[in-house]
Amino acid sequence: MGSACTVQVKLELGHRAQLRKKPTTEGFTHDWMVFVRGPEQCDIQHFVERVVFRLHESFPKPKRVCKEPPYKVEESGYAGFIMPIEVHFKNKQQPLPQVC
Repeated sequence: MGSACTVQVKLELGHRAQLRKKPTTEGFTHDWMVFVRGPEQCDIQHFVERVVFRLHESFPKPKRVCKEPPYKVEESGYAGFIMPIEVHFKNKQQPLPQVC
């Protein structure tokens, strides 16, 4: 009889935005960052293969792929938009280390 193993990975998804003192020449009024990370500085790279951020089509290269930490995108802009985020986990056949 094989032993079953369950792995639970906790993630924090979030963003920060800051008003610029002066708009850029493109009219961007805010600097912002969006991120995926482990809670309380927990290292998630043993579980995460990549994170895909899908920015608005007006951004250059709107599909941003992070294959290692930090899993984040930093940009400037002037409006809000919906951003799908895909978290791809490593192959379940790979051995997982004991972390956090």
